[in-house]
Amino acid sequence: MTRPAAVCICGAAGRMGQRLVQLVGENPELTLAGAVDRRDSPYLGLDAGHIAGMGTLGVIVTGDFASAVEKSGVYLDFSSPEGAVEHVRVAARQGVAAVIGVTALDEKAQAAVREAAASIPVVLAPNMSFGVNLMYRLAAEAAETLGRDYEIEILEAHHSRKRDAPSGTALALLDLLAQARGLDPSACAVFGRSGTPGPRPKDEIGVHAVRGGEIVGTHSVMFAGPGEVLEITHRAQSRDSLAGGAVRAALWIRGKPPGLYSFRDVLGL
Repeated sequence: MTRPAAVCICGAAGRMGQRLVQLVGENPELTLAGAVDRRDSPYLGLDAGHIAGMGTLGVIVTGDFASAVEKSGVYLDFSSPEGAVEHVRVAARQGVAAVIGVTALDEKAQAAVREAAASIPVVLAPNMSFGVNLMYRLAAEAAETLGRDYEIEILEAHHSRKRDAPSGTALALLDLLAQARGLDPSACAVFGRSGTPGPRPKDEIGVHAVRGGEIVGTHSVMFAGPGEVLEITHRAQSRDSLAGGAVRAALWIRGKPPGLYSFRDVLGL
C-alpha cells in the first residue's frame, strides 16, 4: 500500500487554509505534516485541527515555513504574494514540490516561481476549480471560432474582502482570449470604462471587477456579435471547488519531474 503523501499548508488559518486542513485530514492518501501562517498571526502555536474545527491533529501552526515543510513532500500555498516567493525559494532548496494558488503575483514573483521550477515540480494556478479550467478551454475555442465580429467582455465578481482586482482568473482569461485572437493582452485590454471613451474598437477586450458581500467567485465571458450574444459563465458556490482542486494537484504532482505546470496539466486538458 502506498504511503500517504505528507502535506504542508501555507495560510492554514485562513478560510481556504482551514478547508484544506479539513480535506487533507479526510483524505486517506494524504497526511498533514505542517501548517504555516503569517508571522504576526494570532493563531501561531495553536493546533491546525482546532482552528479548522476538527479537533486535535497534532500539527501546530507556525510562522517558520522552513521547519514546517521539512517532513513534507508537497506544500499547498494560499498565503500572499510575498509569502509565496519566500516559500517557493525555500522549497526549491529543500526539494519539496509546490502547489501555488496565490493570485496577484507580479513579474518578479513569477520569475522566482519559474526559477524554483528548475529544481522542483510546481503547479501554479490562479484558480484550481475543475469548471473554471474547462471554461478556459471553451472560451478560447469560442474566441477562435466566432472571430472578430464578436466582441469580448470579461466580468468577474468576488466578496468584498478580496484584495486584488481584477481576479487572477479574469487575467488568465484575458491572456487566453487575446492569444486566441492573436492580440497582445497588454495592448488590447481595457479595465473598466468611464467618461466618453468613444466607439468600441473591434479588438478591445473589456475586463470588469465587482466586489461585494459574500460572493465566492463568478466569472463570465461575453461574446457580443451580430444579432446575438453568447455567454460562458462559471459560478463557484463554495470554496470546495478550489480546495478540492488543490488536493487533486497535491496527489498528481507526486513523482513529477521539475517543471512549471498549470492546473490544466493536472486535469489532462
